[in-house]
Amino acid sequence: MNTRVNERSVSALALAAALFLAATGSLGAAQIIVTTTIQAAVDLANPGDTVRVPPGVYHENVRVTKDNITIKGSPGAILDGAGLPGISGITVRSLISSLRINGFTLRGMQIQNYSENGVILVRVDNFAIGQGNYVSNEGYGIFPLLCSHGLIEFNRVSGSDDTGIYIGQSHNALITQNRISDCTVGIDVENSTDVTVQDNLASDNSLGMTTEILPFLTETVTADIQITRNIFTSNNRPNPVTDPEDILSQLPSGTGLLISGADSVTVRSNIVTLNNSVGIGVTQLLPALAALDPRIDPFPDNDQIRDNLVILNGRAPDPKLAPFPGSDLIWDFSGTGDCWSQNIYRTSFPAQLPGCP
Repeated sequence: MNTRVNERSVSALALAAALFLAATGSLGAAQIIVTTTIQAAVDLANPGDTVRVPPGVYHENVRVTKDNITIKGSPGAILDGAGLPGISGITVRSLISSLRINGFTLRGMQIQNYSENGVILVRVDNFAIGQGNYVSNEGYGIFPLLCSHGLIEFNRVSGSDDTGIYIGQSHNALITQNRISDCTVGIDVENSTDVTVQDNLASDNSLGMTTEILPFLTETVTADIQITRNIFTSNNRPNPVTDPEDILSQLPSGTGLLISGADSVTVRSNIVTLNNSVGIGVTQLLPALAALDPRIDPFPDNDQIRDNLVILNGRAPDPKLAPFPGSDLIWDFSGTGDCWSQNIYRTSFPAQLPGCP
């Protein structure tokens, strides 16, 4: 049976629909404003809903276990972990460890003082982390693990004694327009594929960026990494990690970009300057680590270092860089198909590097 509506009723329906969309943000999605705790609002939310966090300081550990939840923080919304027993500010993970979360967005929060992570995502697809400020989270600022199809953009991260922005065992992600400082490693892409790192500034860390292969992990390859138009400068903070069981303790401070055992990495149009040990290093994974896992290939293959400005590096190298001298560019002769072309630099080891076809 058809129902005839007149012009007036059509206008009324349109107005009602417009008011509904203004109130909810999209058809069927709700806007939930935090009035007590962020966790209480997240618990009320359904997939597709947005949790809006007003200005204020929230002392809690938030867990998201549903698909397609958005958390938007107002200016002045701070999630503070000082004195809390929980190790992370926000954890996004299914209650069933083998299942995946589809869709998560976090924008506009300051997350600080957690004993491990500002935000950690485990097995999350189609995520976006943006416009946040991550301060003095002991382990990691932003930490996607076993994730895919992600965007990390326009964040400021500082004060993490492991890594500011880390992505591990993941694929298809873009890390762009972030500012990372005062961390041991600014950006780390580990055992991951199809990751683009572009237009970021990593300064005053121990190492500006690393991309590497490590043993004992689910994913056994790091490949197809694009590192473009970043600035890696003055990453001379002393490495605070002293535990010999932690691989970070073996890395030399004063490093702009270190590629260790990663394949098909393209490094192009970056500015790498004023790093005391090395500007850009391409090396194999440490043999002692490589021997622990026969599944991995520890050698860097088919990496291209092109069109970069790499100057004023290597002038006061960390002793951990030995046996290599401080240099703008370093290669340890390992791997096949690695090449360097059209870079502006003054020093390199070896003196002649293979050119790109």
